[in-house]
Amino acid sequence: MTRTQPESLLDRCRLDLACGLSLLTRLPAGWLAPRASKTGAAPWPMARSIWCWPLIAALIGTATGTVLAILRIAHVPALAAAGLALACQTVITGALHEDGLADMADGCGASTPERRLAIMRDSRVGSYGVIALCLSLLVRAAALAALPLWSAIATCAMSACLARMAMLLIPAFAPPARPDGLARALCPLPASALGCAGLATCAVIFGLPFMRHGAGLPIGGYLALTVAPAGISCATAWLVTLCARYLLGGFTGDVLGCCAVLVDCLLLSFYAALA
Repeated sequence: MTRTQPESLLDRCRLDLACGLSLLTRLPAGWLAPRASKTGAAPWPMARSIWCWPLIAALIGTATGTVLAILRIAHVPALAAAGLALACQTVITGALHEDGLADMADGCGASTPERRLAIMRDSRVGSYGVIALCLSLLVRAAALAALPLWSAIATCAMSACLARMAMLLIPAFAPPARPDGLARALCPLPASALGCAGLATCAVIFGLPFMRHGAGLPIGGYLALTVAPAGISCATAWLVTLCARYLLGGFTGDVLGCCAVLVDCLLLSFYAALA
């Protein structure tokens, strides 16, 4: 799929949003792209669009949390509501990151980097991948079911936002494992776009707790809701990066998806523990 580069700042932002939406969701995104970009020959600027990924992720989390809250208000059992909310999220995202988690888990069973990459590219899912998917859904469903009703939307938005920001840290410390694919398209990451993604993430994770609690939130509680989750996200991204470099010689799109799911599981469990 090819597109021409837009000229105005507004057109650039529209094309970036179309790139982010088309990658992170199954929502129609072509209508966002400028007219010139729909008929041109230049590729969509995937790496440049990373600035909006945390914002799109926050909207995905908001939708998930809203479904969860509505079902809980309707007296649907907590675990069933959590499962339905995750089902809604899967419809929106197309299970993009879950596919990466399953492929990464299957690939880890091989003995060489070449064989691992070949397994990860195979569309079939093995036993390791199925187990990883089941465990990740179990952890997230249990954590969502344990969240207080009043915090569901903000918690899901913050977790989703941090999860997508965490996976953007991997290209900064690992090379692409293949000469093609998403990993190659993201290298090198534009420093300005990565900085904007970081600012967008900070606005979400620092703004939502304040909006939810106002000035009455103690400083310790504020730090627990903001700094600790950011630390968990960075630590997880660092560990995934080390594993990817050791097992694959670099990262792939599946590695990014795996990181996002792991961070989401850990953060939702963290917020549930604070409830």
